[in-house]
Amino acid sequence: MESFLTELRRRNVLRLAATYALVAWILIEAGSVLLPTFGVPDWFFRAYVIVIFAGFLASLVLAWIFEITPDGVKLESEVDRKTQPKRDRSRSNAIIIALLAVALGVSITFNVTGIRGQDEAAAEAGTIMDSIAVLPFTSRSSDPDNQFFADGIHDDLLTRLADIDSLRVISRTSVNEYRNTSKNLREIGAELGVDTVVEGAVQRSGSQVRISVQLINAATDEHIWAEVYDRELTVGNIFDIQSEISSQIAFALQAALTPEEELRLAAMPTQSIEAFSLYSAARNNLYLRRYETIQEARRQFQAAIELDPNYAQAHAGLAEAIIVTYTNHAALAAGEAFALTAESVERALELDPQLADAHAVKGLLLYEQWKVARVDDKNRQAAQWFESAIALNPNLASSYVWFASLRESEGATDDAIRLLDKALHIDPLGRIPYINLPVNYAVKGENLEAMELLLRAMEIFPDWPSPYTALTDHLHGLGRFDEAIAWMTLARTMTDDPMLERSVLGAYIEFGDSERMDAFTGQFGPDHPIYPIGATYHHFMNSDYKAAIETFEDTQLMSEVQAQFAFPVIAMSALKLEDYETARRYLLLGNPLLASDTDLSVDRYNLHSAILLAYINRQTGQERQASELLSMASRVVREVPRLGVAGHGISDVHIFVIQGRHEDALSALRAAIDEGFVSLMAHDYWTIDQDLLLDPLRGDPRFEAMRLEMHEKVEIMRNNVRRATETGDWSELRDRVRNQVVTTASL
Repeated sequence: MESFLTELRRRNVLRLAATYALVAWILIEAGSVLLPTFGVPDWFFRAYVIVIFAGFLASLVLAWIFEITPDGVKLESEVDRKTQPKRDRSRSNAIIIALLAVALGVSITFNVTGIRGQDEAAAEAGTIMDSIAVLPFTSRSSDPDNQFFADGIHDDLLTRLADIDSLRVISRTSVNEYRNTSKNLREIGAELGVDTVVEGAVQRSGSQVRISVQLINAATDEHIWAEVYDRELTVGNIFDIQSEISSQIAFALQAALTPEEELRLAAMPTQSIEAFSLYSAARNNLYLRRYETIQEARRQFQAAIELDPNYAQAHAGLAEAIIVTYTNHAALAAGEAFALTAESVERALELDPQLADAHAVKGLLLYEQWKVARVDDKNRQAAQWFESAIALNPNLASSYVWFASLRESEGATDDAIRLLDKALHIDPLGRIPYINLPVNYAVKGENLEAMELLLRAMEIFPDWPSPYTALTDHLHGLGRFDEAIAWMTLARTMTDDPMLERSVLGAYIEFGDSERMDAFTGQFGPDHPIYPIGATYHHFMNSDYKAAIETFEDTQLMSEVQAQFAFPVIAMSALKLEDYETARRYLLLGNPLLASDTDLSVDRYNLHSAILLAYINRQTGQERQASELLSMASRVVREVPRLGVAGHGISDVHIFVIQGRHEDALSALRAAIDEGFVSLMAHDYWTIDQDLLLDPLRGDPRFEAMRLEMHEKVEIMRNNVRRATETGDWSELRDRVRNQVVTTASL
């Protein structure tokens, strides 16, 4: 054995083995950390290690067989040891010592500094950790105003991470629900469905700022990465820190970054700390989606732009605040809203053509313009902008939400639901899907599912008025007027939005409550789009149809008043006066699709106007046009539910009457009442007693009996509202929905 070891030393096999082992150690240590960074699969690393070990065995065999001499590489058997010079082993010893030092250095770097620990911790939660929630940052400064600054740091970091395509980043609306929460990180991670959670704190003192950030495994509560940044308070330093944090988190989660993502991570959106703080405060107000907070957000975005006119994100935020003021609260006329939104969003795109938020708002603007006049391809253009927004930032939940609204308006309800589900995957506590999803279920006629979702939204967001107003709309569409008013009364305690009672105007009219009607129309100031038609509504409700038309036309503001509020009332006033041409003119002004000779189209949005236009055509001898409209309307009726917020009411009855099919009309009315129909005011602008389309049925005992039956049901609801108003106790009416949902769920 001794002679064998001596021979190994003589042939330098042992020295080569030691050297190779050190080099192999370095290669394996480095590969175990660096290869996953480039997305290399596990099998490749295993093959990499096998190749290194195979090389070790091959090197030993070669060292035994061959010898390196001054004359080159020779077989061991051919070497004359007597003629070979004596080796200087000090040099090879130095090389081995140097390699040993390098190996130790690599090991210390990967293990002591925690780089290896990051990979191991990430692996504990699963093969890939690709989902993250960035919780609101806390402010450790004594000045309470510095919380806005901390919110800005949080918002910017979240935005940068959301730009990384390989990560699923929970949207700000969801994570903001955990501000000052007492829940632990495991609970939060489970509720949001994420692998990791980021916590942070900001301390601002004079000209210095300290930002502490930690990335935590949501399943084990263990730290994956943490860092503290102490810097001088400059806008450049702030965004540099944000970029560095984003890159470190991406590295820790093994998220491969594209060159475009690296550029966006390094971007500096503004040069002004003050503008940055205002923008952050505005975003928080916009997320709340209340009338008051949206108006405050609009002022803050504008102030940020005044400080930094090149702040692209602020321009996009201002555009969103303007268009949402129009869509959600009707507090801007359509023309003004569209012009102001276009100005802001185009400026945002000019400053940053790749800003996903701006792409999404551009899509929303085109969609809203298409809804007003569906005679061009703005819906297709809107879809393209939504798709580009999603491509730029797959974590931007609003893109999916607004895209879903477009698809629902186009009649693609299932596509809309799919898009809203995607939005909730990114933003589990995002508010808007909890409102829009019930509408889509109502379109499908699944009314109980719609109400159940709205009750769930109230549980999650008890102080947010939108679920309450949405349930009000739906109950009103179901003809459950007393319950609708009960929920509206509760929503009234949460918002100052003057449009709130719009949802129950039909109930007030059916109840003959002119005082409440006058109170509604009288609350709008001169700067509100509804103001010019307040008197028009008053005259219409009091059956003074001539005064309604004259008052409206005297305002000379027709182009600035929303068609959905003004034109139907004027058209119906003209019908009552048998002024068919005036009625036709206003119906077509409000429904451009019905005015087209080549693109004539009827959908659930213009269904009632199409039926009225068919009635006018028949009264004026235009039989072909009337028949065509009625045929198209009949197809829509078969696809639309009768009751609910998306219901058609008794459109089938109207169609049969105009066609002269009175027996079919009476049968359809009976079926509608049995289904729960009680009033035209749930779907139209006049009562069953005012409806001139039903005049051919009047006098028939069967019709009169059904009319009285509906009046009796309305009277019961009127008395329910009177008692609740007198006692202030609306609980019994509100509990009806809760009990219905619970009872159905238990069956």
